[in-house]
Amino acid sequence: MNAKVKTCDVLIIGGGLAGASLACALEASGLSIEVIEAHPLRADSQPCYDDRTVALSYGSRVIFEAMGLWPAMADRIEPIKTIHISDRGHLGVTRLRHSDEGVEALGYVAENRVLGEVLYQRLVDNQNVSMHCPAEVLSLQQDDESVSVCYQQEGEERQLTAGLLIVADGVNSKTRDMLQIGTSRQDYQQSAVITNVTPGQAHQDVAYERFTDTGPLAFLPMTDNRCSVVWTVPTEQAAELAALDDEAFLEKLQQRFGFRLGYLQKTGQRHVYPLALVEATQVVRGRVVIMGNAAHAIHPVAGQGFNLALRDIALLAELLTLRPPESMQETLASYVEMRERDAQRVYRLTDTLVKIFSNDFSVLGHARAVGLLATDLLPFVKHKLARQSMGLSGRMSRLGRGLVIRGNHV
Repeated sequence: MNAKVKTCDVLIIGGGLAGASLACALEASGLSIEVIEAHPLRADSQPCYDDRTVALSYGSRVIFEAMGLWPAMADRIEPIKTIHISDRGHLGVTRLRHSDEGVEALGYVAENRVLGEVLYQRLVDNQNVSMHCPAEVLSLQQDDESVSVCYQQEGEERQLTAGLLIVADGVNSKTRDMLQIGTSRQDYQQSAVITNVTPGQAHQDVAYERFTDTGPLAFLPMTDNRCSVVWTVPTEQAAELAALDDEAFLEKLQQRFGFRLGYLQKTGQRHVYPLALVEATQVVRGRVVIMGNAAHAIHPVAGQGFNLALRDIALLAELLTLRPPESMQETLASYVEMRERDAQRVYRLTDTLVKIFSNDFSVLGHARAVGLLATDLLPFVKHKLARQSMGLSGRMSRLGRGLVIRGNHV
């Protein structure tokens, strides 16, 4: 039996945060968009103590505002008004404050569920977008003009042909493998233990980044006075921590973090994720663009992962919306050139932080302490660090500058 064939302008493989954000960003383009997602969309909108979170930079807020999405999420996420950076066992602290940068918040902590609800509601309301889920990509092929994808949904094989294919199905992308696009991988020999906790004192919208000899430990403020914890440890220790009962886990976490938030009262489910810097060897091949974690998965030390992806999305949406369709080759070449510097900057930042701060060398420890103290005392250095953290460094897209994009070729 022949597969059913359908055509569209843009086909997105992966309907997670990155894929859904791109589909929303392309709303003004007038392009027909199809999204293939392997997992069923979750209809459950009830909050859960164990909800996973993502750190949004201030720059990501600007992008979501320009897309018209911010009002739907603003009251359901927690601002980061201060970032407190310290090194366990050494003096020296750096504090970044929203008031020093003239912004409402340096960033925000959003539950994935909340972002998903806002993004999917916008997609449902967009008549130019069609969702296919759960569905599995079986094969693909491309020529100079289009990409054809064969996928299976509800036990039936179907086919989509698109002028542009976006691969956004995660760090272990099967679609990227089908394209035989390789990756470079730097294994940090670390894993992140992720959980939510309730501290004994109010977090007051402070995010804590505490460097330890086994890796960074982050406490990020959440709604209902919870904190999202990202605890980086050597991989061999991660499973042991995750298996502890709640009381024993909180005791070890308290020893590592200290008492800046009082006694830790409650912890939720714990999840373990191995950490590595994974970079696709190509982000564009022909009429295919690799995005999100499929393009670059980075260490969570500075909370830059999704924010980097969103800046990619903002620029690609701008280029596809404002440039005529016949210039696709030039459009994608411009995209690669304009985004490479930002990606390399983030790679260097996260990689350097991991290597400098994840050890117990005494000499290096004293140097780190001096560096943190100097950063706190030098306004220019602290401002530059804050701008980087906020996603406001370097060349920015129209959405990144808060400007709405509207199509001129449809």
